[in-house]
Amino acid sequence: MIPTETNRRTNFKSPKGDLGGFFHNIISIIFQPLLIPTYGMLLLMNMDVFIALPTIWRVVAIIGTFIFTGVLPALPIWLMMKRGEVHDLFISKKEERTMPYLFSFLAYFFWALFMWRTLQFPIFIVAMGMGSAVSIFIIVLINLKWKISAHTSGMGGLTGAIFGTCLRMAINPVWLFSLVLAISALVALSRMELKAHTPGQVLAGFVVGFITVFTPCLFF
Repeated sequence: MIPTETNRRTNFKSPKGDLGGFFHNIISIIFQPLLIPTYGMLLLMNMDVFIALPTIWRVVAIIGTFIFTGVLPALPIWLMMKRGEVHDLFISKKEERTMPYLFSFLAYFFWALFMWRTLQFPIFIVAMGMGSAVSIFIIVLINLKWKISAHTSGMGGLTGAIFGTCLRMAINPVWLFSLVLAISALVALSRMELKAHTPGQVLAGFVVGFITVFTPCLFF
């Protein structure tokens, strides 16, 4: 059977020795969606308003974020890979994404509770954490009919969190805005170059992530 265009994108593997493909794969790994919240927390803990707080509190915030949004969502993916229900870490086939994404949604929900109850973060930061959980749920629903990029959704969420936090704290780090937008563009390009997603899918992912994370900071 001749593979469809969708299947060719899904099953794409970079040719051995292809430096471009290797670079785009590295970008996809470094900015894997399960790592993005930890990067965001690292940035947050180095802002002036938080850097003066006890070191142990900041360490707990970073490690807790990594556990809730990195380790816990990765466990079901690993187990499903061992059972043959998921074929790669990026869950390239949209048919395999529903259960892992639902586990991620629950893990992000409890991460928001952790920030609220344990760390006692300002409510707008907790609300942005809940926005991240909502973005995953929206992606689950969209993914039932159309494959959408989780990578760019994660970057959209990180961008929304940076913009929202800076808005609430009345600061304007243009260099940081430029950096996160440049990285987002690089991640989107990498996903397209690897034939994992179309331009529409990476754009939709970014928009979903940005809106669901940035919007709560306007109301809480």
